[in-house]
Amino acid sequence: MSFTSVVSGETSITARGPIREAAERVLGRLWIDQVPVRLASEDAALWPSSAAAAVEGRALCWPGQPGPARALTGRIAALRGEAREAGVTEVALLGRGAPARAADLIVRHALDREAAEAAAGGTRSAGAARRSPLTVLDGPEPGALLRVAGDRERLLRTLVVVTGDDPATDMLRRVLLRAFEEAGLSPGQIARRFVIVADPGAAHAKDAAEAGHPVFDAPRPTVFGALSPYALVPAGLAGADVGALLDEATAVLPSLTRPENNPGLVLGAILGGAVRAGRESVVLGGYAAAVPGLADWIAPLLAEGTGGRLLPIVQRGGMPVLPTGDMFLVTLDGRPRQDDATVSGPPAAQLVVWEYAVAVAAYLLGVDPLGPPVAPAASVVPAVPVAPAGPAASGASAPPGAPGAPNTPGGDTGGGALFSDGDPGRAVEVHTSDAAFAGAGDLPAVLDAVAGRAGSAGGRGHLSIVAYLDPDEARGQGTQVRRLAGLLAARCARPVTVAWGCRYPAFGNDHQEKGVYLMVTGNVVRDVPVPDRHHRLGAVQLAQALADARAARGGGRPVVRLHLQNRWSGLARLLDAARGGA
Repeated sequence: MSFTSVVSGETSITARGPIREAAERVLGRLWIDQVPVRLASEDAALWPSSAAAAVEGRALCWPGQPGPARALTGRIAALRGEAREAGVTEVALLGRGAPARAADLIVRHALDREAAEAAAGGTRSAGAARRSPLTVLDGPEPGALLRVAGDRERLLRTLVVVTGDDPATDMLRRVLLRAFEEAGLSPGQIARRFVIVADPGAAHAKDAAEAGHPVFDAPRPTVFGALSPYALVPAGLAGADVGALLDEATAVLPSLTRPENNPGLVLGAILGGAVRAGRESVVLGGYAAAVPGLADWIAPLLAEGTGGRLLPIVQRGGMPVLPTGDMFLVTLDGRPRQDDATVSGPPAAQLVVWEYAVAVAAYLLGVDPLGPPVAPAASVVPAVPVAPAGPAASGASAPPGAPGAPNTPGGDTGGGALFSDGDPGRAVEVHTSDAAFAGAGDLPAVLDAVAGRAGSAGGRGHLSIVAYLDPDEARGQGTQVRRLAGLLAARCARPVTVAWGCRYPAFGNDHQEKGVYLMVTGNVVRDVPVPDRHHRLGAVQLAQALADARAARGGGRPVVRLHLQNRWSGLARLLDAARGGA
């Protein structure tokens, strides 16, 4: 048989060829070390962070925990009911990392399932009118925030769930708080518009309770939070059936305690065994049957949970999918006889199995996955200059085509400026201090040099596009950035990843000696002042990018930063240059 399959209920894991062999080599150690039982019992001796938490008497978010959150379902439903009675039908989540992506995944699946039921019955399902979208606000990008705070009608029907306690999240909270005040809500009404999810020992949990906000206690956050309050509270308030999700997740638990036919153990052996065998990049592919948003949650889970030992690439059009010596393919709902590995199953089961598998892989790789997530640069608000009001002073750009659109705001750009390509106000500025790129005289030459550098790292390099832009694919720059990644992947024939500077760490958990970084920043049309602070979100976003560029250069990594004086025209020029145009 060319592949091995493990089936538990509706969940199936397969592996073939060298990946199967790599997994088989480590399975014996996992059985001998009793990893399934130790994970199921949350053995504190597995990792230093869990041991330290046990001494302190503090709970952590362990992988695949459907039990503890069950006690919250009644309160979530009651709070959701109160909100609906008040006409509040949308949820904005202020949070970041894998748990925030899991919340988005859960809500998207709930809406998709509802639509399928409605189509099968020829009508809208009974709960359709009560379902609401979940908007994840995970960084200082003004565009996403303005779509909520800048639309008074939408703002008045929005409930805000805060799961982060970093300065960047606090800035977003302050902006929304001021927006509610300006919309005419009373202090009591505003207090009920914010729901806080926090470790009881956190300072902001006490502050929230004193302010009258509903507070949900949660374990100390880790990368494993898909079934924790950090994901389930916002998802439930947005309309997902949390109780049914937990029931489905619980059904897979018995299979994770046995040494055989254990999907989580086998998937973890595939991931960890592949890295130990020298395959350090995993391409996450998918088909029409795959759960929307699943790969976008798995990617930060893998990157953070393995401490950067495994580089995830979410496969989209134009991305490389053919396995090479250092890369393997895991396909969601894939082809067992053709792909390196496949994973299929209901979303709730996959939430459990993937978290369990990442914990197993971390064990094999000697990584502590329960340590505090690596803080992105945005979590430490950089010093930014105090600027008077007005788009030019704040670093905002004029609307497309407007005369007098400003140039890049002052400050170090992560290396000296090579040149500016295009008319003033619509140009793409190229900044780098890397001598290898100094000879580039135009955009095509810069992109050629970047792709060539990634493709010449001994056949084991990669290109990381880190975009400090609006990731929304319909209203922001998400689609254009993905197209750029596809074009560059075709050029360098190596993995090209796309990271949004706001979402999860762009630097720290990565292959430091192999990555080439193409950072893309851009002026904003409408910036947002942060109440009681001397800066605007767009300025903070740019300062974060400059800090990341300095950190990357300090680690010896090649960095090119492209600044778009106008985001739309700048991306059009980049796409043209990536295709080989002038």
